[in-house]
Amino acid sequence: MLNLDAKGLYDTVQNEDISMCGFQPTTSAIVASKELGAKKATLVKYQTSGDTSGNYHEVVGYAGIKIN
Repeated sequence: MLNLDAKGLYDTVQNEDISMCGFQPTTSAIVASKELGAKKATLVKYQTSGDTSGNYHEVVGYAGIKIN
């Protein structure tokens, strides 16, 4: 996602059997952003549900990414 590689993200999610909610809209947003002139993406923050619960055995990850 930080490389603004929509096809790479889509292929990785599909081929590696990754469970990512909203990956289709995310890939669409990357494509649209690049068509509107976006040149880079910056990670604002990344955390997992384990950071809140303390249970790191099964976690959900959350990333805030700014595209500009």
